[in-house]
Amino acid sequence: MISYDVIKLKRELQALDEGNSERYNEQVRNQQMRCNFVLEHDHLYGEFLFPKGTLVNRYDPSDSGEPTYPLILSGFSAATFAEPTEIAGILATKIENRGLVELAEDQNVGPVYFYATKDGESGWTLDKTTPFMACKKGMVALFEVPSGAGFDINEEFWWKDKDGAEAHFKPSEWQFRYCDNSFTVEVSPAYGSDEAIAIENARLEQKAREDQKSQTIIKDGVLMDAEPVEFTLSYFLEGMGEYHFGSKREGGKADYSKAYQLFLQAADNEEEDAYYYLGMMNYHGQGTSQNREEALFWFNKAVEAGSDEAIGMIGRIYFEDESMQDYEQAVILFNKGAVKGSLIAEFYLGMMAVQGLGIEQDYQKGLEWFKKAANPMHAAGMTGYHQLGIDAMVNVGHIYARGLLGEKDLKSARNWYEKACLLESQSACTALESLNID
Repeated sequence: MISYDVIKLKRELQALDEGNSERYNEQVRNQQMRCNFVLEHDHLYGEFLFPKGTLVNRYDPSDSGEPTYPLILSGFSAATFAEPTEIAGILATKIENRGLVELAEDQNVGPVYFYATKDGESGWTLDKTTPFMACKKGMVALFEVPSGAGFDINEEFWWKDKDGAEAHFKPSEWQFRYCDNSFTVEVSPAYGSDEAIAIENARLEQKAREDQKSQTIIKDGVLMDAEPVEFTLSYFLEGMGEYHFGSKREGGKADYSKAYQLFLQAADNEEEDAYYYLGMMNYHGQGTSQNREEALFWFNKAVEAGSDEAIGMIGRIYFEDESMQDYEQAVILFNKGAVKGSLIAEFYLGMMAVQGLGIEQDYQKGLEWFKKAANPMHAAGMTGYHQLGIDAMVNVGHIYARGLLGEKDLKSARNWYEKACLLESQSACTALESLNID
């Protein structure tokens, strides 16, 4: 028989466990409430005053979940404004701390910066050729955010982010790069809101489905194991590894032959992204002999799969290849690609306009197309510019320097040559040196 004292002790231990569990759940709730919440009053964070009603996302590793912990913006990550608010020179609806700002309306954004190398040093440089960019409502402006001051490990609480006026949040120092409609600013709903509850319920339901054990299968009276999950290897990703990163191996050369075979396997496996690369490798003779007809085949398959750049490459073949040259067809294709924002199409429409190939010679039209091809919106990553974009900058410089629109404009030419030179175009550097300008 269990004694009264033993029963009493068990109940006391059970109550203690329940109390600890409840305290833990309360701490978690407190932490979550301070991660995603709506500001009940204006709050200064660095140089920016976040207005009342702003939905804030933040993460503070120092928050232990105590109920008396102050409500601060330390660890800020993203926000949605209750009304359009000006920040970093932009009227915005949302913002991420890493320099993404969603536009509340159509607006011109600038000045524009680009990453370049000058006198052996790399950094962000003011773009004298592009004083601003015309960005549309809903697009996201991308900024370079300068890093803040380093931590002093001898300082008490050196690991903790600052709040209020001391916080390193200075949107006025952000350097605008370009705006794009392929980015989104993600902001989680406030803790306890209907939207947050719906998302959590959906997550729990999904987890419950994933946690369900597979049922036993009996086939012809024999107990069978559950069907194995089929794993499909991506030949395309393997091919990309060989195509782009093989050059980092000893010897410094990509294994194009291996990449080509992997892309062929990917195409057989209906990995549609491989079509464009097969077209490019046949076009340039990488990993296989140069074959423009084979390139056309793969580029057409890529177009059917939704590739906009492949349209421009088909036009490029009709423009460049003597055996298949068809300027009229090239113009049709380039115009179709340009509507979709293809850099290749924009550049070659500029070439055809200044040379009068397939269309009437028109230097003004050529200038417009070259400027579109050189637009920062084609940029991606750190340096951003495709070689055709840099070549387009050089061509813009030539049009201004040679007076093809009338009088020479050497100052404008210098700006375009200088930018292309900073992006390591030797022809632009040479043209820049030869300019006779006061």
